[in-house]
Amino acid sequence: MLDIVTVAAFALFACMAWLFARTVFGFQQGPAPRRLAAAGPAEIRGPDSLGGRLVESLAGQVPQAPFDNGELARDLRRAGCYRPGARSEFLAMRNALAILAVVLTGILAVAIGPARQELVVQTVIAGLAVAAVLWSLPRVVLAVRGRRRVERIRNALPNAMDMVSMCVAGGLPLQDALAHVGREIADAHPDLAVELAIIRQQTELSTLSYAFQQFADRIDIEETAALASLVAQNQRLGIGAVDAIREYADSLRLKRRHLADELAGKAQWRLLFPVVLCLVPSVLILLWGPGILEMWKFFQSLAGPMRPTP
Repeated sequence: MLDIVTVAAFALFACMAWLFARTVFGFQQGPAPRRLAAAGPAEIRGPDSLGGRLVESLAGQVPQAPFDNGELARDLRRAGCYRPGARSEFLAMRNALAILAVVLTGILAVAIGPARQELVVQTVIAGLAVAAVLWSLPRVVLAVRGRRRVERIRNALPNAMDMVSMCVAGGLPLQDALAHVGREIADAHPDLAVELAIIRQQTELSTLSYAFQQFADRIDIEETAALASLVAQNQRLGIGAVDAIREYADSLRLKRRHLADELAGKAQWRLLFPVVLCLVPSVLILLWGPGILEMWKFFQSLAGPMRPTP
Protein backbone atom coordinates (compact mmCIF):
# COMPACT_ATOMS: atom_id res chain seq x y z
CA MET A 1 0.00 0.00 0.00
CA LEU A 2 2.89 2.39 0.81
CA ASP A 3 4.50 1.71 -2.59
CA ILE A 4 1.23 2.38 -4.44
CA VAL A 5 0.60 5.64 -2.59
CA THR A 6 4.22 6.77 -3.11
CA VAL A 7 4.05 6.09 -6.87
CA ALA A 8 0.70 7.87 -7.11
CA ALA A 9 2.03 10.89 -5.21
CA PHE A 10 5.15 11.03 -7.43
CA ALA A 11 3.02 10.85 -10.59
CA LEU A 12 0.76 13.58 -9.27
CA PHE A 13 3.64 15.92 -8.45
CA ALA A 14 5.22 15.18 -11.85
CA CYS A 15 1.98 16.16 -13.59
CA MET A 16 1.80 19.36 -11.58
CA ALA A 17 5.41 20.23 -12.45
CA TRP A 18 4.73 19.57 -16.13
CA LEU A 19 1.64 21.80 -15.97
CA PHE A 20 3.64 24.58 -14.34
CA ALA A 21 6.35 24.29 -16.99
CA ARG A 22 3.78 24.49 -19.78
CA THR A 23 2.25 27.54 -18.18
CA VAL A 24 5.45 29.47 -17.49
CA PHE A 25 7.38 28.79 -20.68
CA GLY A 26 4.38 28.79 -23.00
CA PHE A 27 4.79 25.23 -24.26
CA GLN A 28 1.05 25.06 -24.83
CA GLN A 29 1.27 27.44 -27.80
CA GLY A 30 0.81 25.84 -31.17
CA PRO A 31 2.81 26.69 -34.30
CA ALA A 32 0.34 29.34 -35.47
CA PRO A 33 0.63 31.56 -32.33
CA ARG A 34 4.41 31.23 -32.43
CA ARG A 35 4.50 32.32 -36.07
CA LEU A 36 2.25 35.28 -35.30
CA ALA A 37 4.41 36.29 -32.33
CA ALA A 38 7.57 36.15 -34.48
CA ALA A 39 6.02 37.99 -37.41
CA GLY A 40 6.61 41.53 -36.09
CA PRO A 41 7.55 43.71 -33.17
CA ALA A 42 3.97 44.02 -31.89
CA GLU A 43 3.16 41.85 -28.92
CA ILE A 44 0.54 39.24 -29.71
CA ARG A 45 -0.28 37.50 -26.47
CA GLY A 46 -2.74 35.02 -25.22
CA PRO A 47 -5.02 35.67 -22.29
CA ASP A 48 -3.20 38.05 -19.91
CA SER A 49 0.31 36.52 -19.93
CA LEU A 50 1.18 34.21 -17.06
CA GLY A 51 -2.08 34.40 -15.10
CA GLY A 52 -4.19 33.84 -18.19
CA ARG A 53 -2.09 30.87 -19.31
CA LEU A 54 -2.36 29.34 -15.85
CA VAL A 55 -6.14 29.72 -15.90
CA GLU A 56 -6.40 28.20 -19.38
CA SER A 57 -4.16 25.30 -18.41
CA LEU A 58 -6.10 24.54 -15.24
CA ALA A 59 -9.40 24.81 -17.09
CA GLY A 60 -8.35 22.10 -19.53
CA GLN A 61 -7.08 19.55 -17.00
CA VAL A 62 -10.47 17.86 -16.47
CA PRO A 63 -12.43 17.19 -19.69
CA GLN A 64 -15.80 18.90 -19.94
CA ALA A 65 -18.75 16.81 -21.12
CA PRO A 66 -20.18 18.09 -24.44
CA PHE A 67 -23.75 18.12 -23.16
CA ASP A 68 -22.67 20.18 -20.15
CA ASN A 69 -21.18 23.05 -22.17
CA GLY A 70 -24.56 24.54 -23.05
CA GLU A 71 -25.85 24.29 -19.48
CA LEU A 72 -22.67 25.86 -18.10
CA ALA A 73 -22.91 28.76 -20.57
CA ARG A 74 -26.56 29.27 -19.60
CA ASP A 75 -25.74 29.29 -15.89
CA LEU A 76 -22.93 31.78 -16.46
CA ARG A 77 -25.26 34.09 -18.37
CA ARG A 78 -27.96 33.82 -15.73
CA ALA A 79 -25.40 34.63 -13.03
CA GLY A 80 -24.22 37.71 -14.93
CA CYS A 81 -20.71 36.41 -15.73
CA TYR A 82 -20.21 38.14 -19.07
CA ARG A 83 -16.42 38.41 -19.04
CA PRO A 84 -14.65 36.75 -22.01
CA GLY A 85 -12.73 34.43 -19.70
CA ALA A 86 -15.58 33.65 -17.29
CA ARG A 87 -15.92 30.04 -18.43
CA SER A 88 -12.18 29.36 -18.19
CA GLU A 89 -11.98 31.00 -14.76
CA PHE A 90 -14.86 28.90 -13.46
CA LEU A 91 -13.42 25.64 -14.80
CA ALA A 92 -9.96 26.52 -13.49
CA MET A 93 -11.30 27.22 -10.00
CA ARG A 94 -13.28 23.99 -9.94
CA ASN A 95 -10.39 21.87 -11.21
CA ALA A 96 -7.94 23.55 -8.82
CA LEU A 97 -10.10 22.69 -5.82
CA ALA A 98 -10.37 19.05 -6.88
CA ILE A 99 -6.62 18.75 -7.63
CA LEU A 100 -5.75 20.36 -4.29
CA ALA A 101 -7.94 17.87 -2.44
CA VAL A 102 -6.27 14.95 -4.25
CA VAL A 103 -2.79 16.28 -3.50
CA LEU A 104 -3.53 16.79 0.18
CA THR A 105 -5.03 13.31 0.35
CA GLY A 106 -1.88 11.77 -1.12
CA ILE A 107 0.38 13.71 1.27
CA LEU A 108 -1.74 12.68 4.24
CA ALA A 109 -1.77 9.03 3.16
CA VAL A 110 2.03 9.00 2.84
CA ALA A 111 2.38 10.70 6.24
CA ILE A 112 0.24 8.06 7.94
CA GLY A 113 2.57 5.30 6.78
CA PRO A 114 2.15 1.59 6.06
CA ALA A 115 1.66 0.62 9.68
CA ARG A 116 -1.97 1.65 9.61
CA GLN A 117 -3.28 0.43 6.28
CA GLU A 118 -6.94 0.65 7.24
CA LEU A 119 -6.55 4.30 8.14
CA VAL A 120 -4.75 4.91 4.82
CA VAL A 121 -7.63 3.36 2.88
CA GLN A 122 -10.17 5.39 4.84
CA THR A 123 -8.15 8.55 4.21
CA VAL A 124 -7.98 7.89 0.47
CA ILE A 125 -11.71 7.21 0.26
CA ALA A 126 -12.54 10.32 2.28
CA GLY A 127 -10.15 12.41 0.20
CA LEU A 128 -11.72 11.26 -3.06
CA ALA A 129 -15.17 12.03 -1.67
CA VAL A 130 -14.03 15.52 -0.64
CA ALA A 131 -12.51 16.05 -4.09
CA ALA A 132 -15.80 15.08 -5.73
CA VAL A 133 -17.71 17.46 -3.46
CA LEU A 134 -15.28 20.32 -4.14
CA TRP A 135 -15.51 19.65 -7.87
CA SER A 136 -19.32 19.85 -7.92
CA LEU A 137 -19.81 22.57 -5.28
CA PRO A 138 -18.90 25.55 -7.55
CA ARG A 139 -21.53 24.46 -10.07
CA VAL A 140 -24.20 24.38 -7.37
CA VAL A 141 -23.16 27.82 -6.11
CA LEU A 142 -23.26 29.17 -9.69
CA ALA A 143 -26.75 27.79 -10.26
CA VAL A 144 -28.04 29.26 -6.99
CA ARG A 145 -26.47 32.61 -7.81
CA GLY A 146 -28.09 32.57 -11.24
CA ARG A 147 -31.54 31.79 -9.84
CA ARG A 148 -31.28 34.62 -7.32
CA ARG A 149 -30.18 37.08 -9.98
CA VAL A 150 -33.02 36.07 -12.30
CA GLU A 151 -35.49 36.51 -9.45
CA ARG A 152 -34.14 40.00 -8.75
CA ILE A 153 -34.52 40.91 -12.40
CA ARG A 154 -38.07 39.53 -12.45
CA ASN A 155 -39.02 41.65 -9.44
CA ALA A 156 -37.47 44.82 -10.88
CA LEU A 157 -38.85 44.45 -14.41
CA PRO A 158 -42.36 45.96 -13.89
CA ASN A 159 -41.05 49.20 -12.34
CA ALA A 160 -38.38 49.52 -15.01
CA MET A 161 -40.92 49.06 -17.80
CA ASP A 162 -43.13 51.73 -16.21
CA MET A 163 -40.19 54.14 -16.24
CA VAL A 164 -39.39 53.24 -19.84
CA SER A 165 -42.99 53.88 -20.92
CA MET A 166 -42.99 57.27 -19.17
CA CYS A 167 -39.72 58.24 -20.87
CA VAL A 168 -41.02 57.19 -24.28
CA ALA A 169 -44.28 59.06 -23.67
CA GLY A 170 -42.20 62.14 -22.83
CA GLY A 171 -40.58 62.07 -26.27
CA LEU A 172 -37.40 60.02 -25.81
CA PRO A 173 -36.57 57.28 -28.31
CA LEU A 174 -36.77 53.80 -26.89
CA GLN A 175 -32.98 53.31 -26.99
CA ASP A 176 -32.36 56.52 -25.05
CA ALA A 177 -35.15 55.63 -22.65
CA LEU A 178 -33.46 52.29 -21.90
CA ALA A 179 -30.14 54.03 -21.25
CA HIS A 180 -31.77 56.65 -19.00
CA VAL A 181 -33.72 54.07 -16.98
CA GLY A 182 -30.59 51.92 -16.64
CA ARG A 183 -28.70 54.84 -15.11
CA GLU A 184 -31.57 55.68 -12.75
CA ILE A 185 -32.03 52.16 -11.38
CA ALA A 186 -28.32 51.29 -11.19
CA ASP A 187 -28.25 51.67 -7.39
CA ALA A 188 -31.57 49.95 -6.61
CA HIS A 189 -31.48 47.23 -9.29
CA PRO A 190 -27.92 46.81 -10.59
CA ASP A 191 -28.61 43.49 -12.32
CA LEU A 192 -31.39 44.86 -14.50
CA ALA A 193 -29.36 48.03 -15.14
CA VAL A 194 -26.57 45.89 -16.63
CA GLU A 195 -29.06 44.05 -18.84
CA LEU A 196 -30.58 47.31 -20.07
CA ALA A 197 -27.11 48.60 -20.93
CA ILE A 198 -26.43 45.43 -22.92
CA ILE A 199 -29.77 45.81 -24.73
CA ARG A 200 -28.91 49.37 -25.69
CA GLN A 201 -25.47 48.38 -27.01
CA GLN A 202 -26.92 45.52 -29.04
CA THR A 203 -29.61 47.85 -30.39
CA GLU A 204 -26.92 50.15 -31.77
CA LEU A 205 -25.31 47.18 -33.54
CA SER A 206 -28.52 45.49 -34.71
CA THR A 207 -32.29 45.87 -34.36
CA LEU A 208 -34.28 46.41 -31.18
CA SER A 209 -36.13 43.13 -31.56
CA TYR A 210 -32.82 41.27 -31.83
CA ALA A 211 -31.53 42.93 -28.66
CA PHE A 212 -34.63 41.98 -26.68
CA GLN A 213 -34.50 38.45 -28.07
CA GLN A 214 -30.94 38.14 -26.81
CA PHE A 215 -32.12 39.45 -23.44
CA ALA A 216 -34.79 36.74 -23.38
CA ASP A 217 -32.14 34.12 -24.19
CA ARG A 218 -29.86 35.30 -21.38
CA ILE A 219 -32.66 35.56 -18.79
CA ASP A 220 -34.78 32.62 -19.88
CA ILE A 221 -38.02 33.27 -18.03
CA GLU A 222 -41.57 33.76 -19.21
CA GLU A 223 -41.59 37.52 -18.61
CA THR A 224 -38.57 38.27 -20.81
CA ALA A 225 -39.84 35.98 -23.58
CA ALA A 226 -43.17 37.82 -23.58
CA LEU A 227 -41.38 41.18 -23.64
CA ALA A 228 -39.24 40.10 -26.60
CA SER A 229 -42.32 38.91 -28.49
CA LEU A 230 -44.12 42.18 -27.75
CA VAL A 231 -41.24 44.33 -28.99
CA ALA A 232 -40.81 42.19 -32.12
CA GLN A 233 -44.54 42.43 -32.91
CA ASN A 234 -44.54 46.20 -32.46
CA GLN A 235 -41.48 46.53 -34.69
CA ARG A 236 -43.08 44.38 -37.35
CA LEU A 237 -46.45 46.16 -37.32
CA GLY A 238 -45.07 49.65 -36.76
CA ILE A 239 -47.18 50.27 -33.62
CA GLY A 240 -46.13 52.70 -30.89
CA ALA A 241 -44.41 51.02 -27.97
CA VAL A 242 -45.69 53.29 -25.18
CA ASP A 243 -49.11 51.73 -24.61
CA ALA A 244 -47.79 48.21 -25.22
CA ILE A 245 -44.98 48.55 -22.67
CA ARG A 246 -47.34 50.12 -20.11
CA GLU A 247 -49.86 47.29 -20.52
CA TYR A 248 -47.05 44.79 -20.27
CA ALA A 249 -45.86 46.35 -16.99
CA ASP A 250 -49.41 46.24 -15.63
CA SER A 251 -49.75 42.59 -16.59
CA LEU A 252 -46.45 41.79 -14.84
CA ARG A 253 -47.61 43.56 -11.70
CA LEU A 254 -50.95 41.73 -11.77
CA LYS A 255 -49.14 38.43 -12.20
CA ARG A 256 -46.93 39.20 -9.19
CA ARG A 257 -50.03 40.01 -7.13
CA HIS A 258 -51.62 36.69 -8.09
CA LEU A 259 -48.40 34.89 -7.21
CA ALA A 260 -48.34 36.61 -3.82
CA ASP A 261 -51.95 35.54 -3.19
CA GLU A 262 -51.05 31.98 -4.14
CA LEU A 263 -48.08 31.95 -1.77
CA ALA A 264 -50.27 33.39 1.01
CA GLY A 265 -52.77 30.58 0.47
CA LYS A 266 -50.03 27.96 0.64
CA ALA A 267 -48.66 29.51 3.83
CA GLN A 268 -51.77 28.41 5.77
CA TRP A 269 -51.03 24.75 5.05
CA ARG A 270 -47.34 25.24 5.80
CA LEU A 271 -48.15 26.79 9.17
CA LEU A 272 -50.40 23.86 10.07
CA PHE A 273 -47.52 21.50 10.84
CA PRO A 274 -45.63 23.86 13.21
CA VAL A 275 -48.87 24.56 15.02
CA VAL A 276 -49.63 20.88 15.44
CA LEU A 277 -46.11 19.92 16.47
CA CYS A 278 -45.30 22.86 18.75
CA LEU A 279 -48.49 24.43 20.10
CA VAL A 280 -50.86 21.47 20.44
CA PRO A 281 -48.72 19.50 22.94
CA SER A 282 -48.39 22.52 25.24
CA VAL A 283 -52.13 23.22 25.00
CA LEU A 284 -52.91 19.60 25.82
CA ILE A 285 -50.60 19.73 28.83
CA LEU A 286 -52.32 22.84 30.13
CA LEU A 287 -55.83 21.47 29.57
CA TRP A 288 -55.38 17.82 30.49
CA GLY A 289 -52.54 18.12 33.01
CA PRO A 290 -54.64 19.09 36.08
CA GLY A 291 -57.29 16.46 35.30
CA ILE A 292 -54.68 13.74 34.90
CA LEU A 293 -53.07 14.69 38.23
CA GLU A 294 -56.44 14.61 40.00
CA MET A 295 -57.22 11.19 38.54
CA TRP A 296 -53.79 9.97 39.60
CA LYS A 297 -54.39 11.12 43.20
CA PHE A 298 -57.86 9.57 43.17
CA PHE A 299 -56.56 6.15 42.10
CA GLN A 300 -53.78 6.36 44.68
CA SER A 301 -56.35 7.09 47.42
CA LEU A 302 -58.40 4.07 46.35
CA ALA A 303 -55.37 1.80 46.29
CA GLY A 304 -54.19 2.97 49.74
CA PRO A 305 -56.76 1.20 51.94
CA MET A 306 -56.45 -2.00 49.91
CA ARG A 307 -52.77 -2.45 50.76
CA PRO A 308 -52.20 -5.37 53.21
CA THR A 309 -51.15 -4.28 56.66
CA PRO A 310 -47.97 -5.89 58.07
